[in-house]
Amino acid sequence: MATLVLLLVIGLAASGLVFATRREQPAATAGGATAGAPTTQAPATPTTRASAATPAGPGVRAVQDDVAELRELEFRRRVPVTVESPGKLAKRLLGVLAEETDENELRRQGRAMELLGELPAGTDLPRLLNRVQAESVLGFYLPGRPPKGGLYVRSSRGLDPYAKIILAHELTHAVTDQRFDLTRADRLAAATAREDELAAYSGLVEGDATLTMQRYLAERLTPAEQADAGLVASTQRTPERDAAPAVIRQSMLFPYEQGLRFVRALYAQGGWDAVNDAYRDPPTSTEQLLHPERYLGARDQPQKVELADLSGRLGGGWRPAAELSFGELDARLLLQGELAVATAEAAAEGWDGGRLRTFQRGTGAALALRTVWDSGAEAAQFCGAMRGWATGRFGPGSGAASSARFSGDGQRAALVCRGSRVAWLSAPDRPTLDRLVRGLGGP
Repeated sequence: MATLVLLLVIGLAASGLVFATRREQPAATAGGATAGAPTTQAPATPTTRASAATPAGPGVRAVQDDVAELRELEFRRRVPVTVESPGKLAKRLLGVLAEETDENELRRQGRAMELLGELPAGTDLPRLLNRVQAESVLGFYLPGRPPKGGLYVRSSRGLDPYAKIILAHELTHAVTDQRFDLTRADRLAAATAREDELAAYSGLVEGDATLTMQRYLAERLTPAEQADAGLVASTQRTPERDAAPAVIRQSMLFPYEQGLRFVRALYAQGGWDAVNDAYRDPPTSTEQLLHPERYLGARDQPQKVELADLSGRLGGGWRPAAELSFGELDARLLLQGELAVATAEAAAEGWDGGRLRTFQRGTGAALALRTVWDSGAEAAQFCGAMRGWATGRFGPGSGAASSARFSGDGQRAALVCRGSRVAWLSAPDRPTLDRLVRGLGGP
């Protein structure tokens, strides 16, 4: 992936927090700034590209100076900034995503989410995400040196207080990119089955920018400017996002809500130096982001989970499709589809590793999900939660608690629990499911 797209999309809440989401898509190569320690050089003057009615230059420089002071990092080079209308920004974003997105891969991921009941059957995931992002985007940042890199802010009123808040968030991405090379996310996105690690890194990046943005709002805007920004935020409407499946909405918020919590824990321990150190040694799982003590204390590193290509054991015509990691966040979101949030969170907390693969034959699809847990007791808790989740989706299953079968929605499925491991498998018919279970050889 050559370009990291960081999208600020949610709006200003009553608490004074602008939530955001970011999107990464794969491309051929990676590149960007080299990580390094802060220096004392003066901030560079940003380059401003604004619409004819938006003379944003001096205002951009002032926000950059504030961000450099609040974040305690100096800019090493100019940051191209464009302030433009909502329509133009949405069109620009869709152009970037069209160049960066492997839509076939994204559709395979969407099919996996359908099999898990997280998306309605027939969902076109690329189209859904494009609609949500084009409607919601307030700004985005493209890492790297010009002409590749750039920063874009949505506004119909020039650099008003609301746009300044967005700009402060995106300029934080720019200065950390110059210091610590945010294209690490590009390399994670290009790798196989490292989505959970990418989500954790996203939490660090977005939590950092959100904390800096909060401080900019509280310490650099006057009460009148804060009120003006709040008024603009109150007019924002996002019907596409509001109607999207819960897994889409919650995944969008995760890096900003949980990332902010994580970065606050770092800051409380060692100020901005601790946050800077985290860029050099980032969290490797959403478990660490959700539980900062598992990053700051004795580091809880996930186990590597192997899941072979089982398509050859399913019969003629089957081929491999998606291969994804499956983290604690994924376990939470999956269980929340049928269970109470508190139940889902408790059952997911003992996660220690996971991987998912799907297989296709024509319009048919099969899925294998393998997870490992901190202990047999944690695995048993997740197994019980999965049985409750499956019962909610398909109705009561058959068989023992540790080896149950379910049927419904055109699927035959099996839940297999043994020791510290739990597996979920599904296929379009019973013979294929039996071959999938035998091919897996146990959880």
